Amino acid sequence: MLPRLRIKGRKIWMPAALLIVAIVFSFCHIKITKVTIPASANVGDVVPIQLDIDVSCNSDGSDKLILGVLMPKGWKGTQNLTATYKSSKGDGSFVMTPLTTLAPHGDGKNWPDYMRATFGIAGNLIDDMEWVVMQSDVPFNYANNDKITGSIFLKLKVAADDNPTIVKLAYVVANTTNGFTSDNFTDAGYGATAEYYNEYIGDCFTVNGGSGDLVDFCNPQLTIISPPKSLDNDLVTITFDSNVISTALTGSSEVYLCATGTTSDGKTITVCEQTDKTKMKPTSAGRYEITMWPRSFFGVSDNQTVVSMTYYITDKTGTKQVGYGNTAAPFTYKFKCG
Repeated sequence: MLPRLRIKGRKIWMPAALLIVAIVFSFCHIKITKVTIPASANVGDVVPIQLDIDVSCNSDGSDKLILGVLMPKGWKGTQNLTATYKSSKGDGSFVMTPLTTLAPHGDGKNWPDYMRATFGIAGNLIDDMEWVVMQSDVPFNYANNDKITGSIFLKLKVAADDNPTIVKLAYVVANTTNGFTSDNFTDAGYGATAEYYNEYIGDCFTVNGGSGDLVDFCNPQLTIISPPKSLDNDLVTITFDSNVISTALTGSSEVYLCATGTTSDGKTITVCEQTDKTKMKPTSAGRYEITMWPRSFFGVSDNQTVVSMTYYITDKTGTKQVGYGNTAAPFTYKFKCG
């Protein structure tokens, strides 16, 4: 699988699949030549991911390699990600970079915050992602004209939150001296701008199974619930975006929420009326939202808990409705803490 690749590697680091090292006034160009990952997995699987890398060095130096992986926060990557490397410069492993470690040229940010500020969430559509950052266990030495090849082998236990997921994983490599900086040296095959880092954004990766709701970070969503994880006693905002695709509600001047809550004692409570209680307020052209307190919205008693909700978006007459994926199936949401 060879997803979108952005080569950003100039003066970097060291062996092993990303193995590149660099110091100020020295550099190694890096190119991620391939990322190998299964197209899908099941909740709780330990997924093997291999990053293959070529490196071209134009000076002498020594440094540690930084590896960042973007994933959903619910996957608890600091607990569930390990990585090793093999390269023409030697073999070894990666350790978690302490959050107290400030990134060079990062304006006082640590590595995860620096990656977030530089790369964002790599095209994912739900802002519930984090960069998990590791560094090579030892520095790597390199010399002028070194041509380094290697691979990084990641093992990632996916979906610790038990949610089926569709997501774009992303990878960044850098070194502990140069951060996300560059120079203008030309290196044949690596480009005219030598950047000391490299970002690689993967295709959409699917995790099946689990007891939670599908969390789709990849595909435009007709509705989005914020926060992504909440309990029935939290304020929840549902946003409907009619610009995503043409639906039965396209052109409607007013839209409403039609929802059914399921309680802990197995009862269902439906609120499907075209009143101020359910009316979604326009926030911009074609976008509407409603903020609700689920316990009050469904009118549950003190000894009941709303455990899940299904819902549609309807027009003022209640005769037109939009469901998941613009189908007759309802949107679904399970109330749970992170």
